[in-house]
Amino acid sequence: MEEARTGEYKKEFLDRYRILFKDFNSFLKANERENLCIRVNTLKISKEKLRKRLEDRGVILEEIEYGFKILKSAFSISSCPEHLFGYFYIQGEAEMNIVPFFKFKEKLVIDMCASPGGKTTQISEIMKNKGVVLAFDVDRIEALKNNIQRLGVENCVVFKKDSTKLDIEAKNILLDAPCTGSGIIRKDPTRKYSRSMNDIYFCQNLQKKLLEAGIRSLKTDGELIYCTCSLEPEENEHVIDWALKNFDITLEEITTTINGKKLVDGFQKPFGKRLDGEVKKCKRFLPHVHDTHGMFVAKVVK
Repeated sequence: MEEARTGEYKKEFLDRYRILFKDFNSFLKANERENLCIRVNTLKISKEKLRKRLEDRGVILEEIEYGFKILKSAFSISSCPEHLFGYFYIQGEAEMNIVPFFKFKEKLVIDMCASPGGKTTQISEIMKNKGVVLAFDVDRIEALKNNIQRLGVENCVVFKKDSTKLDIEAKNILLDAPCTGSGIIRKDPTRKYSRSMNDIYFCQNLQKKLLEAGIRSLKTDGELIYCTCSLEPEENEHVIDWALKNFDITLEEITTTINGKKLVDGFQKPFGKRLDGEVKKCKRFLPHVHDTHGMFVAKVVK
């Protein structure tokens, strides 16, 4: 049974995950099942109205905090009129829980790596299309613009610009950093074998440059949310540990539950390397614990 589940993984990653996750078999099993979720776009429709429209089409739903799990549908949910009208965004349950961690301290928000726009449009949704969202990216700009238009976002300005060269300050900055994506194996099984340690270190180097630029642009008393959909400590706790050692920042504790379970604390001693004690304040969504994609999140304050 285990061989059938592990066969596609690179051995070096299986060895790492055996160390990181004590309930290794549960982790493997959880990566074999995907939950299709949608986030309701309240700029255009209420949760109850969207529920009725989809149920009238025969879709079976399970309510979650910011939307629904699609339990059964006779058609591709991305092809229904409600999706085309921008009434919802197809998004993982962990992913749609990141933006609400903001306190939104002013009417300007920066999204440093915005494409294709899931979290960007959620920022605008929570802001009720007020204020300004500055969305930066160097890739998939058309997808970002299309989603902004489809969801009825009116307060977002898109820049095709490298965020390591960020030159504007704000009290709310989102850095959904480029990563190896090992946390979305259940969505994209190719992540089991398509990455290498070189990819991890390449991403880590870019993540540090982006985080440094974000911290530099963060106003005093501001908050920067750093997140990835990677399972690898090198892209997560190690990056935050590096930032704590090199910049005048602290971390704010993130307290929330999902599917009735608390988020998992950041790993303080991954692979035997002890990190700054503050790293415990970072949190992880894990497939075998929360039945979501694997995600890491930290709230950096200045």
